[in-house]
Amino acid sequence: MTNKARVALVVRPGENIQIFINAIEHGDGKAVVLESTDNIPSNIGGLLVAGEAAFQSSDNLPIALEQAIKTELPVLGIGWGMHALNIALGGELPIPVEGHGSPAEEPTKHPLFMAPGGKVGYTIAGSGWVTVPSAHTHGLLPAQVADGLLSSVYAEDRVVEAIEKPGREWLIGVQWPAHLYQSTPRGFDSLLLALVERSEQ
Repeated sequence: MTNKARVALVVRPGENIQIFINAIEHGDGKAVVLESTDNIPSNIGGLLVAGEAAFQSSDNLPIALEQAIKTELPVLGIGWGMHALNIALGGELPIPVEGHGSPAEEPTKHPLFMAPGGKVGYTIAGSGWVTVPSAHTHGLLPAQVADGLLSSVYAEDRVVEAIEKPGREWLIGVQWPAHLYQSTPRGFDSLLLALVERSEQ
């Protein structure tokens, strides 16, 4: 029996950690929970940064995120984690948006356009319009996205729903609740599986 890939997990303070641990385990990985102030351990192969609320100006960037970017570990950001990834690479804070639901309510559904040729579309094996769950009050418009990041998935109102770094590095952030893999379209859990696969040492 082979050892499972160890994936570091940083969750926005005060949020439910278990749902994100479950997401890593769904990808057949082992979650190693870190605080925002923890260094990333040497035996970690990748990083999941996540949270259902928006990243605020008072929030601290996780040290592990900055270290993972520097050492080119694979990173998946979900919600708060997507915002953190964007800020870590020089982007701006998310802004309030309407019509995308709320973390305090059951997710709504809305259509997104997935551009062909990006890492997100390649990983999920899809492109074009698709309907996904949505539960966020803040988001990124193209003006908030860091230089050097590709906005590869959009909602109808131009809110950016996925960012990624072109090239060999696997740095992906998604706005939809990818950790709720039972509620996302078929194949969307491939992001979780791919993170774990790339985290194998």
